[in-house]
Amino acid sequence: MSGWYTVAKWEFIKSGMKFSRKSIFALLLMLLLLSIICYTVALTDMSQNHKIYTLVTTSPDLKNIICNDERFQTLPEDSRDSDITIVEYNAYLSGTTKSMAAADALEKVLINYREKVLSSYNDINNTHPVWVTLHDLGRPESFQVMEIATKNENQLSNTDNYNLDTGEKYKSDSNTAHSSSTFISAEGIDDPDSNSKILFEKQTVATPSNFTPPIPFTAILYSFLFIFPIYFVSQFYSSSIMEERTNRRCEMLLVAPLKRKEIVLGKTIPYVLVSLILLSIIAMYIKRPSDVQELKTFLAMLSVIFPVLILFLSLSFIAAILSRSFKELTFAMVFFSVIVSAYVFFPAMFANVHTVSSISPMTLMVNLIENREISFDKYIFSTLPFYLVALSLYGFGTAIFREEDLFSQKTIPEKIMDCMEIFLSSPGGSVFVLSIVSIPFVYMFQLMMIVMLFNLPFPYSVITMIILSALAEEIAKSIGIYTIIKRKLKTANLITTGMLSLLAGIGFFFGEKLVSMITLAPIAQSAFGSVMTTGTLFLIPLLLHVITTTVTSMGMYFTSPRYYIFFLLVATGLHTVYNIYLLRGLLFV
Repeated sequence: MSGWYTVAKWEFIKSGMKFSRKSIFALLLMLLLLSIICYTVALTDMSQNHKIYTLVTTSPDLKNIICNDERFQTLPEDSRDSDITIVEYNAYLSGTTKSMAAADALEKVLINYREKVLSSYNDINNTHPVWVTLHDLGRPESFQVMEIATKNENQLSNTDNYNLDTGEKYKSDSNTAHSSSTFISAEGIDDPDSNSKILFEKQTVATPSNFTPPIPFTAILYSFLFIFPIYFVSQFYSSSIMEERTNRRCEMLLVAPLKRKEIVLGKTIPYVLVSLILLSIIAMYIKRPSDVQELKTFLAMLSVIFPVLILFLSLSFIAAILSRSFKELTFAMVFFSVIVSAYVFFPAMFANVHTVSSISPMTLMVNLIENREISFDKYIFSTLPFYLVALSLYGFGTAIFREEDLFSQKTIPEKIMDCMEIFLSSPGGSVFVLSIVSIPFVYMFQLMMIVMLFNLPFPYSVITMIILSALAEEIAKSIGIYTIIKRKLKTANLITTGMLSLLAGIGFFFGEKLVSMITLAPIAQSAFGSVMTTGTLFLIPLLLHVITTTVTSMGMYFTSPRYYIFFLLVATGLHTVYNIYLLRGLLFV
């Protein structure tokens, strides 16, 4: 029997022993009562906005209009405690904040009633309709995802419209947008074969107040259901590891004839399986697979949420190892949960509106809920950073899953340096490979900066992105050299330091080119994409990476590792100046 299977089975048994029979019975009883209450509330059709405003009026017609809105309660005419009192054509407020809100709600009720009345008219001669052709244009964006749209040649374009005067078809220019109003003569209306009358019958009558952007609020709320189980399971996962550290029960596993990766795998798999079961139930509730197509959608939902689950568990794992107490663990879990949740959900709010939404896997979930297909390249673009970062975190966490780090009071920077030291001391470890391994962290950090900065004014957002990206890249390239000099892993001399700088710069450049070819092609033409792909010029960026890394490493060599932050900022400044010069045509036009 495999070692990881034994550890996983013990983890299941240990998790079940945390709860007594009384606790399990109480939990099931609470869930049952909660389900009954929710079902009862759904049957009673309760509403939060039921009779929250009071109104007095002497007009029977107005009473008939207002009685259809459940927010208003009509009081007798002699009542003195109403929010609004209407006498003939005048409305009087009671002077409270609630009465102001009631007046606003009353105005909307009357506007909606007026629209319904006008929409019910069939007399076109008296309604004077204005035909408005809408062209959805994308606003100038600093972040774009380039797509190749295919169209069936037998189908007409969406911009094909009838000319209301001649009845002929015309095709509007896709590069321009305008609103057109055409007056229809009475003779054309009276003609039973008139194209105008036929077109009017096919149009949907609406007012400008009914035009809303296609923001998928319902789909986003459904997608939010997938995160709840992940939150709770990751909390149990991190607390389980932390509890074994504080109680020193993990020593039994460390002295057992098991590899560290088997221990980590065995402790992780139970939580992955439980999460997948819960996520499958939620996906089945949203999309009940009754045919092959819906089954594919169901499986696609699980494949989209799986990298998010793995990232949460990896962050929980590394947080439980780096933290020295449950207090630090709580802070770390809250911090990571907020950051990842913002990264996942904030772009999804702009699905169908802004191309920044393609960064988040939840946008793919929204598309699946709305019965739209997702392409493989979009899946890779959205989820690959999650897979790579999670894999790297598990790798570094497994490296320090040992007695020296689990049962000591080392600080977080010291444990991070332990990760770097173990990696660099391994047979295949070097600053060249470490620079490549650090690429997913830099890549995900840059995508997160896009999420946070894309809505700021254009020049400032890109300049901020340039500075933060340069800082992240310089940290990724120099952290290995800092560890070598700080821990004295190699003999410090001028030639060795220069070679380390060269290897770190080349490794990062190689990884940057690899990421550009795999995932950044869709946004390479955008402003933020230009910041992330300035390495495509080959020789000059390669020289830049080597020079900036040399500045940091040589500064530490001639002074001390204590001045690492100072020389890191100097290298970041050089990197920033180069990127701004390279993008000067985009920033200063």
